Amino acid sequence: GKDLIGVQNLIKKHQALMSEISSHESFITTVCADGDLMISQGHFGAADIKKKTSMLSDKWEQLNERVQERKKDLDNALQVHQYYADANEAESWMKEKEAVVSSGDYGKDEDSAEALLKKHETVLTDIETFSTTITSLAESCKSSESNDSQPLPPPPPPSQPQQALVKVLYTYTARTPREISVQKGDVLTLLNSANNEWWKVELDGQQGYVPASYMKKMELPTRKDSIVNTSALLMSAPLQDTVQSRQLSINSKYDHIQRMAKERKQRLEESKKKYKLMREINELEHWITDKEALTATEEVGKDLEHVQMQKKKSDDFEKDMAINEAQLDKICVMANKLIEEEHSDAEQIHDMEESLRQHWDNLVQLVEKKKKMLEGAFQVQKFVRAVDETKSWMNEKDTALMSDDYGRDLASVQALQRKHEGLERDLAALENKVQALHGDAKALGVVNLTATSLIQSKDREISDGWSNLKAKCEERKVKLVGSYDFQKLLSDFGDLSGWTSSMLALVSSGEVPNDVGGAERLLQRHQTHRTEIDTRASAFNAFEAFGGQLLAQGHFATSEIQEKLESIRQDRKAMEKAWTTRKLFLDECFDLQMFIRDVEQAESWMQQREAFLASEDVGSSLDAVEAMVKKQEEVEKSLQSEEEKIMAVQRTADKLIQNRHHAAAQVAERRAGVLSRWSKLKSSLAAWRSTLGQSLCLQQFMREAGEVEAWMAEKMQTASDESYKDPTNLSGKLQKHQAFEAEVVANKDRVSSAANMGQALIDGGQCLGMDGEVSSHIKDLTQQWDQLLAKLGEKTQKLKEANQQQQFNQSVKDMDFWLGEVEAQLSSDGNSEDMAAVQALIKKHQLVEADIAAHEERINDLNTQALRFAKDHHFDTDNIQEKQRNTTERYQRIKKLAAAHKVKLGDSLALHQFYRDLDNEEAWIREKKLLISGDNYGRDLMSAQALQTRHLRFENELNTQEARIKGVVQRGEELILSNSLSDQGIKDRSSQLQSLWLDLRETSAIRGQRLKASVAYQEYCVGVDEEEVWLNEKMALAQSEETGDTLAAVQGLLKKHQVFETDLDVHSDQVKQITDTGMGLVKQGNFQAEAIEQRISGLQRKVKDLDEATVRRKTKLRDSCAYLQFNWKTDLVESWIKNKEGQVRSEDFGKDIASVQTLQSKHEVFEAGLGTFEQDSITSMSAMKDKLVATNHNQCKAIVQRHADVMKRWDKLLKDSEAHKNRLMRALEQFKKLEELFLQFSKKASVFSSLIDDTVEDMTDSVRCNSPEEIKSLRDTLSQFQTELVQMRSDFKQLGALDKQIKSYNVSKNPYTWFTLEALDDSWQDLQKLIKDREVELAKEVKRQEKNEELRKVFAQQANSLHSWMADTRTALIDTYGTLESQLQEVKTKSEEIAQKKDALRRIEELGAQAEEALIFDNKYTEHTMVSLAQQWDQLRQMVLRVQHNLEQQIQARNTVGVSEERLKDFTASFRHFDKDRNGKLEYQDFKSCLRSLGGYDLALAETGFSDPEFETILSEVDPNRTGYVSLEDYMSFVIAHETENVESNKEVEIAFQAITSGGDKPYVTKEELFQVFTCVGVVQMCGCEWVHMCGCK
Repeated sequence: GKDLIGVQNLIKKHQALMSEISSHESFITTVCADGDLMISQGHFGAADIKKKTSMLSDKWEQLNERVQERKKDLDNALQVHQYYADANEAESWMKEKEAVVSSGDYGKDEDSAEALLKKHETVLTDIETFSTTITSLAESCKSSESNDSQPLPPPPPPSQPQQALVKVLYTYTARTPREISVQKGDVLTLLNSANNEWWKVELDGQQGYVPASYMKKMELPTRKDSIVNTSALLMSAPLQDTVQSRQLSINSKYDHIQRMAKERKQRLEESKKKYKLMREINELEHWITDKEALTATEEVGKDLEHVQMQKKKSDDFEKDMAINEAQLDKICVMANKLIEEEHSDAEQIHDMEESLRQHWDNLVQLVEKKKKMLEGAFQVQKFVRAVDETKSWMNEKDTALMSDDYGRDLASVQALQRKHEGLERDLAALENKVQALHGDAKALGVVNLTATSLIQSKDREISDGWSNLKAKCEERKVKLVGSYDFQKLLSDFGDLSGWTSSMLALVSSGEVPNDVGGAERLLQRHQTHRTEIDTRASAFNAFEAFGGQLLAQGHFATSEIQEKLESIRQDRKAMEKAWTTRKLFLDECFDLQMFIRDVEQAESWMQQREAFLASEDVGSSLDAVEAMVKKQEEVEKSLQSEEEKIMAVQRTADKLIQNRHHAAAQVAERRAGVLSRWSKLKSSLAAWRSTLGQSLCLQQFMREAGEVEAWMAEKMQTASDESYKDPTNLSGKLQKHQAFEAEVVANKDRVSSAANMGQALIDGGQCLGMDGEVSSHIKDLTQQWDQLLAKLGEKTQKLKEANQQQQFNQSVKDMDFWLGEVEAQLSSDGNSEDMAAVQALIKKHQLVEADIAAHEERINDLNTQALRFAKDHHFDTDNIQEKQRNTTERYQRIKKLAAAHKVKLGDSLALHQFYRDLDNEEAWIREKKLLISGDNYGRDLMSAQALQTRHLRFENELNTQEARIKGVVQRGEELILSNSLSDQGIKDRSSQLQSLWLDLRETSAIRGQRLKASVAYQEYCVGVDEEEVWLNEKMALAQSEETGDTLAAVQGLLKKHQVFETDLDVHSDQVKQITDTGMGLVKQGNFQAEAIEQRISGLQRKVKDLDEATVRRKTKLRDSCAYLQFNWKTDLVESWIKNKEGQVRSEDFGKDIASVQTLQSKHEVFEAGLGTFEQDSITSMSAMKDKLVATNHNQCKAIVQRHADVMKRWDKLLKDSEAHKNRLMRALEQFKKLEELFLQFSKKASVFSSLIDDTVEDMTDSVRCNSPEEIKSLRDTLSQFQTELVQMRSDFKQLGALDKQIKSYNVSKNPYTWFTLEALDDSWQDLQKLIKDREVELAKEVKRQEKNEELRKVFAQQANSLHSWMADTRTALIDTYGTLESQLQEVKTKSEEIAQKKDALRRIEELGAQAEEALIFDNKYTEHTMVSLAQQWDQLRQMVLRVQHNLEQQIQARNTVGVSEERLKDFTASFRHFDKDRNGKLEYQDFKSCLRSLGGYDLALAETGFSDPEFETILSEVDPNRTGYVSLEDYMSFVIAHETENVESNKEVEIAFQAITSGGDKPYVTKEELFQVFTCVGVVQMCGCEWVHMCGCK
């Protein structure tokens, strides 16, 4: 391989070769194996075969060795070439960085030096990061040198790539430090273009980012002679350039670059510091030069504003001086540091520093001179200014109070009152100002004697003006209150009078209802008027009360108030009378409409029932008759419910006639017709009921007789078979026959009932001409029943005899088998070796006895059966009796054996139970004795108490166990007395048990005494241990050397020591009690007496030592506390003095009068504090010193010295306080002379600035208007402002004069305003420019509005036309008349017209889009918008579809269901009547009224707050989603379905069927036709599968 890619390709080829060789290995192995096999088999060519296989094996091994060697060589070559590639890349990178770090450019100023330094820091980071690459190359070098292969010649170094160039297309200004600014046409070096949006470029050594869209790459020139043959270079490369020498060269270059980078960083930092120092020196020099010019003038100001400005400027200048003095010190430090570091320009830096120092000293002298000049004329100017401003304010308020306007209406009066309240608040603030001026006048008259006359004159002017202003203010307030009351009364009168007139017109309406719904609606509306009248009652009462109050006060408009009150009373009475009259009339109309509706409903109902009763068909089968009876019952039920409605109609008519209703004659006529028709209907129903009853009875008998005859014929066949002859399963056959016989007998009543029913029909003459047929059925029933009963009795007797004989033989056989088993069990021996076996035998014997007792009843049954067989002369009587005797004898013998066996088992169980109880008790005694025989009495109190508690439980257990021991012994004595068992063994075992028990009792008593003594000793030890622990702990505290470093610590230790002494007394008493307890135990002879005495002695010794240590510690703590208290007091005094020293040494003497006066007040408080502090702290400190010296404290010398130092500082503080007070008084006089100079300028500047700001805000408002009127208003506003501009120009000239006067005093910034003349001048010039721009913009907007106005008119014309057409079309769709087909055709015609109008809507949408583009959002020529018209268009199209569907639905209902077209028109007319909005929808209340107007719906009158369950049910059907309204489609579906739900008679069904089949053209109807009809009328609401199931289809 000649390069890295060539080696990689060779490795891939070698891998393929190795895979090929590996695939041949199995073939070579097979060939060699075949040769060896042939040799072993003695092949004739064995020698040649062996030679060939040997040669093949050798060549195969050689091939594998060469393959592995070449693989190793290729891997080594890959590693070497990879190293050379990485080395070339590293050298290229270092060459690029070497050019950067060797640059001699260190910047031309501070910014360029800082930019180069930041750029260099990035380079340094890259160089440090590149160390990992160098390390990786070194490791690769070591790995390459370790290979055994010969070194390869290095590849030629990569040629230096040409850098890409880009040309700037557009000028770009940098926005962040990472970007650079470029100009159009610049040629830049492209460094990185990986980001598609931002490219990194370099221009004049400065690198940064520029948007890629601002540049274009330039094509690079190509040189054919630069192409070098890589293979030739490789062949000509010197072999001496090894990997190691290459790595050494790379390391050397990398170290060189690092050194150069560090040197360049140092140079750049020095350059940055130098430029920074030069910049700061130049800036400070310029500042000093500017300030020298300002401080050279001697002007101090002519008025208050000017003086204040000069003073403010002086203060601000002093602050700037302090800030810049710190800056000067900082510059000097920087310069000295650079000189010390031996900077190359050290001499130049030193000269600049000296020059700066000299300029600064000159400035300080000028400032001190200027400050002394500004200490003068402040107070008088300030007072004069305050008086002038106050007079100006008073004149403004006086002008406002001179107005004669007290309001023309309530709103204007309220506005004037609010304005007057604001005026009063202003006067309150003005009063404080007047009082303050009086005080200032007195103070200034004493201080400034030269200006006394001026001050007194200003004071008199202020006093006179203030008195006059207060009187005028109170007079105007009284007049405004009276005007407010009168205007409020007039406003209330207008409102009530207008409302009364409108309400009177409403309650006097002459509208008459035509149906129930209309009457309900009018009543509800009238009741609403009542509610509104009642609501307004409080307003009337309040109006009269308020008017009466004004009359009582003697208001100036008394006559007019009385007239208004009387007018309101008359209007109210007329309104109440009109409402009552209208209410009575509407109630009568409602009653009449309700009566007419009920009459019409009753007549409609009776008409339907009369058609039903006219039919003569009584039914030809039972099902048909039952169906007709069911219908007849339904008619009777409905008749009963309808009778109440008829009676209600009658009662309603009687009541109306009795109350002299205006339509009484009409009511009486309708009542008579309804009652006559009702009577006829009831008679027809009674006759029809009788005929149906006879037909039903006859059909029921015929069906019942036929069913009974068929049933008896079936049962006769079953009773006639001979199954009893077969002996198998006789019992089953008998049971089956008995069940069959019971079934037959159970139907006896059914047969008798059928015969009696037929006979009753014959006797009653209800056979309807079928008497012979009924008699024949009765005779057949009687004969068949007698034959069936005879056959059943005969078969029963034969089955019983055969079954009894078979059962007896089986019972005897079973009994013999059981007797044999029992005899074998009772023959076994009852003795056993243990009790468990005996108990098992007893349980087994109990089972045998129970079995014997259970078989006794079976023996008796066998005897009874044998006797019955003999009595009945059975054919095998002798054999039966023999079996019976043998069985009885064996059973008696078994009973005797069982009794004897039971006695034997009981004796054996008693003996075994006794021996087991003895063994248990002896084992228990031995176990317990072992537990209580130990010497463990507890190592501590807890364990001793636990052992004692456990022993007490053990003694209780002994007492319980004693009764069990006695019981066992007594049971042994009873066994001996029975003489049935051996008595000697029982006696020996009983004596042994009693001996063990007595021994256990004695041992338990001894252990109980020892445990009691152990518990007492352990309790004593616990008390001693607790006290010793406490004493040891407190001894360490009492011996502590800690006395506290602070007073708080010592006081805390003393408190702790007092608590400790209290605890010590308590514990001393406890030790005494413990000692007495221990001595008591010793006297009682406790087995631990010696240990108790030792514990007592040690405890008493520790108490004594603790008492002595406590006394010593208390003495130390008291001495330390006294000394620390003195130090604390002196520290407190020194701290206070130190704090006050800073206050009296302060150089802050205020910036204005207020601050100086504040400082004086603070100093007075300070002096008062000095006196208080001297009495409290200084005196107490001296007393403490004297007391400690008198007691000869160990720190006496330090105490006296500390006291002397503190008193020395105290005396000095008193002297400094007096000096500070005098300086403050001098400062106050100076500031009073300066303050008045600033006020006049600040006030006028504030007003002028506000005017400019308001005007600028108006001038900068958008001129985008929505109408020509708005643009005209803007132009008028501009013209008005241009007129006012002349006065503003005059005000600005006055401000200029004031500013010139202020600057002549050379004072600081004005404290009362932040405005300057320069800022106001800029604002004034900007305003002039804004006005000109405003004129141009308004001219453009005028042209735009003219164009928009024309567009509005065109849009409005077309929109209004389309809306009018849609409204007419909607009305035409709703108000269609004629036949259903003609209406449908008319609707289709309208649908076509709507489609043709689509183009008009599209034109309007285009105009709307143009209006939106022109930002036209309102149009005074029309209320319609593009969106609203589109919505109305869609609603109209949907309405056409709904109306068309509704008409098709009505036509389908008329043709298929039979609803008449007149009835459908009534439905539609009623809906239209209540659809007041003509939108094809009814709200719930209108829907209810519509149904009530139709009749046939028993719905209650609507009442607010009450629900109607029946109406809610209807709503759930017609509007299940509760949308809030009912559409025309849903309404028609519901009423059609309700109209057709009572089709009940055959005739009606036939008529409906003929309608479905188009007049009866075919004798059938398909499921699709039926589904279509049901869907049309709104009946079918089921899924497809349910519909198929209902039709019976698959």
